[in-house]
Order: sequence, then structure tokens, then C-alpha cells
Amino acid sequence: MPRTLRVLNVLGALLALASAFAVLASNLVDPAYRAHYRDALWFVVLYAAFYGWVIYAFASARRVRLAQALAVAKALGAYLFLVAFPVVGQSWMVWSPGRYVYQLFDWGADARIVQIAYVFLGRGAWNTVNAFGLTRDLWFPLRTRRPLLGRVVTIVPVAITVLCAWAFLSLARMNATEFSPEAREVATLVTGSITCDELRAKAGTTTTDVRQRGDRHYDVMIAWDCTDLRVVVRAEDGRVGTSRTPRPECCGATPGSGPDR
Repeated sequence: MPRTLRVLNVLGALLALASAFAVLASNLVDPAYRAHYRDALWFVVLYAAFYGWVIYAFASARRVRLAQALAVAKALGAYLFLVAFPVVGQSWMVWSPGRYVYQLFDWGADARIVQIAYVFLGRGAWNTVNAFGLTRDLWFPLRTRRPLLGRVVTIVPVAITVLCAWAFLSLARMNATEFSPEAREVATLVTGSITCDELRAKAGTTTTDVRQRGDRHYDVMIAWDCTDLRVVVRAEDGRVGTSRTPRPECCGATPGSGPDR
């Protein structure tokens, strides 16, 4: 098992494990944190156990089969995440016990390309290359014994890696041409102005209106959902900005039952 791959896998797992421990500790000692994120502790523990297992597997060069199995599992998990990313990506980054790892790559709305690179290159392409390299002793002999099957097996991970790189470049180009920092600022202001009473009253609906900032007008769409509040703002030049955040503190409470947060 290549030493470089072992070291990189251990470092990545240590980051994920540290995030899981931080989430677990925060849930246990901070009621406000627990109320805000509503983490399922069994899932946090399971997440931590998985990455502890990864560290155990890659810490020694002798645990080759276990490391190979976990590398493939991580790659499959990355593919499931990428498929679901258009729908749940931003929400998962908040709810996942690995949220602090994502925050390392969250450099703000004006540098969202860093987070996109982490998702498609760091998770998609890297996990593919990692699994492909670690299982080389399993698939490489096929190229000699069964050349056609061996080449098909080789093409699949190469195609996935290329697809991840293509998706990253496409989203980077889209981000540069369609994203508006000004519209994002308006979306953030709109999100911050929404009270729990408003959110409970309009939960499950989508509203549109026009906001003015200075001499500019912005079309605003709000999807009212306390588990995933979404605000999309379109500037006059057609570029957009978004703000998306869970507001779990507004769920399950009745108007007037406590302070509006």
C-alpha cells in the first residue's frame, strides 16, 4: 500500500474525526448548540466510529484488504453525495458531523469556488483516484488475463475522474458569469430580517417580491421552510445571489411561546 496514500487518508480521517468530536462535545455541553443543529447523537457517534476505523485501517501497511474496502466505501459515499449535491449539498454541509471540515473550505460567497473545488475535486476525483490506486493489485492483472475487461475496468474510474473535473470547471465558469456579490448581500439581508413568526406563518409556501437598495431593484424569491430557508435574489443584470440556511429554532414552537430568535 503506497505510503503517500496511507498518510493522506489518515490526515483526512483525522480532520473528519476532529469535527465529529467537536460536534459531539458541543451537543453534550451546549443546549443552544443542540437546539440549533438538532444533531442525532447516534449518527455523530457512527460517523466518528467510521473515521476512527479508517485511521486504524490506514495506520498500518499490513491492513491492505481493510484499507481497500474502506477506500471503495468512501468513493461510493462520495458519488452518492455528488448525485444528491444539487438538492441537499448546502444543507448536508450544515447537518453533517463533518461540518467543520466543510467550513475550512467555506471562504465566503465571493470565494465559493474553493468549496466547489473541495466537493468535486477533493471528494469526487480524489476518492476515485484513491480507491483506484489502492485496489491496483485487484484490477491490474485483468489487463493481462482479460485485456478487454481490464480496459473497461480501467476506463470507469478514469471517466469518473474526468467527469468530476468537468463538473468543477463548468460550475466555476457558471459561478463567474451568473453569480452577483451584490445580490448575495441582499439575499443575506433578507434572510437576517425574517423572524420566526413570519417563518411559521408562511411555512411551506414560496413568495416573490421586489426589493430596492439604493437606486437598484432586486427580484426576491423566498422558499419558507424552517429546516431549509432559501432566498434567491436576481439583480437587474440577470445575475443571482442566494442565501440558504436552516432555522430549526423556529420549528415546533408556537407564536408567543418564547423569544424570537
